[in-house]
Amino acid sequence: MWTLRHFIPQTLKYKLFLAFLLVILLPIIVLNMTHVQKFETLMKEQVSSQNLEQMTTITSSLGNLLSVAEKTFTLIEQDSFITAILKHPEAGLTYSFVQQKLKVEEKFNAINNSVFIANSYVYYTVLDTKELVYTSYWPNRILNYSGLAAMPRIQDAFQGKSLSKWQLEEGGASSEFGIQPSLLTMYKVLRDENNRIYAVVRIGVDYQSWLRSAIPSPANEELYALASSEGEIYARSTTSNALELPSPMNTQGWEPIGSKVENDHIISYSKIPDLNWYLIKRIPTKYLFHKVNQLQQSYMLTTLIIAALFIVMTFLISTTITRPLQLLQKKMSDVVKRNLKIQLPEQSYKGEILTFVQAFNNMVRDVESLLNRLKEEERNKEAMRFQMLLSQMNPHFLLNTLNTVKWLAIEMGNKQIPEVCESLGKLLEAGMRLDVDLIHLEYEIELAQRYVSIQKLRYDREFEVVITLDPELRYALVPKLSLQPLIENSIYHGFAKIDRAGRIEIRVHQEGNELVIEVEDNGAGLEKTNSSASPGNGIALKNLEERLALLFRKQGSISVESVPTGTLVRIRTLCLLSPPYLKGESLHVDGSLG
Repeated sequence: MWTLRHFIPQTLKYKLFLAFLLVILLPIIVLNMTHVQKFETLMKEQVSSQNLEQMTTITSSLGNLLSVAEKTFTLIEQDSFITAILKHPEAGLTYSFVQQKLKVEEKFNAINNSVFIANSYVYYTVLDTKELVYTSYWPNRILNYSGLAAMPRIQDAFQGKSLSKWQLEEGGASSEFGIQPSLLTMYKVLRDENNRIYAVVRIGVDYQSWLRSAIPSPANEELYALASSEGEIYARSTTSNALELPSPMNTQGWEPIGSKVENDHIISYSKIPDLNWYLIKRIPTKYLFHKVNQLQQSYMLTTLIIAALFIVMTFLISTTITRPLQLLQKKMSDVVKRNLKIQLPEQSYKGEILTFVQAFNNMVRDVESLLNRLKEEERNKEAMRFQMLLSQMNPHFLLNTLNTVKWLAIEMGNKQIPEVCESLGKLLEAGMRLDVDLIHLEYEIELAQRYVSIQKLRYDREFEVVITLDPELRYALVPKLSLQPLIENSIYHGFAKIDRAGRIEIRVHQEGNELVIEVEDNGAGLEKTNSSASPGNGIALKNLEERLALLFRKQGSISVESVPTGTLVRIRTLCLLSPPYLKGESLHVDGSLG
């Protein structure tokens, strides 16, 4: 079964090559593609934002045009000359019918010129009740009043119905109004002082011409269009078939303003509220990202060239490394065969390989030295084990002997000897337990008291031992036989040169998470003791210090200091409480004495 290990090269040369591909080349390509994609997305967002700003301005322009065109009706309504002719167009007045029509048309043009400074896209058509038609443009055919008056919207207007919304009316050669372009139209009525309608005014806006003039010069196949909310196209900025938009477009789900990417085009749209139409702009993405694609291709070509050069350099460098390593590998095989009895010639190598050879030679020497030391330690361990097994026979013999002496003394009626034998037996028994390092504090104090009782009998003198102990700390764990050497130092060195009664105070208390044991005597003091100390003095303290370091690491310490009336020894250890549990009718602690 194939695993990932089968695809990993086994030689250093190809491992370096694979590492270059995975660690350097592949991340560079991925980062390049990621950055290009982010740049394209950023450009799309920026183009969409610019398009939407531009289209918002254009739609506002159309809204303003429609609003102004509607307001020009007020100028017509307030023009006394126009209203007079429309109310009373009878012949025989100051002007003939032809002159009246020309004067009205001149008024229309004057209104357009005064309101629309640039090109005017607004056309007026007026029908009065005298079967006369007036226009602001030159119709391409003779207008038929009857045909116009029969149109539904004009009839509705004469009947007074509200027609104040803009609507689309088709133009062309067959248009009744004689005008070519399709217009957005609105109908207004003129009323006399009796509120009677005497004329209907048709206001038309040429939205197609406005669209072509309102948009900037299209470039790179940009296309603008006006479409209904259902997607039907009403006007385009160009007549080229190559830039055709589907009609109807899918406008479902469109917001009032937005942008989307569709079929390699960015389509931006903005809604015209007055008409419920959309102004649409479409830009091909190929023109937007043409330079980006060129930059990407140039960057990829440069990356491939650099990668090829780096691959060649990788093989050259790896060859200079692997060739000496192959020689070293052969020498290492010889080292194994000759049991480390070989050294590599350092003068044959240079640079980093020389450092490697020197490290290898040092390693061979260190390994050889370590093996020799391990062999020696193994021999010492065997000897120590033999001595330990041999030494375990002596304590058992002593305990049995002490027990015999104890009973002989009891039979003889001596009370001191049995007590001494029992105390000494307890001390020997505690020392024999090599598997126990920590015991309860109360048991350690008991061993210390038994040692004191033996010393009192030996020296035939009185010295007082005062113990201050918090009952809650009696089950604290302390090193076995840690108080005995301290009491021994006080008796041997502290009380040897004083005439007063000796006093030893043992104080135990807790400070935070530490257990503090203090042994203070009123002996000769530290300075006098050191001046007369024998070479063997201090071994017990040194032994105790090493035991504390082994058991508690840095959390165990011992210190000795002088006090005004003697010497104070202070032991600090980690406070470990181990209350016993009830087993049968006795209290026990696993792995501890007592």
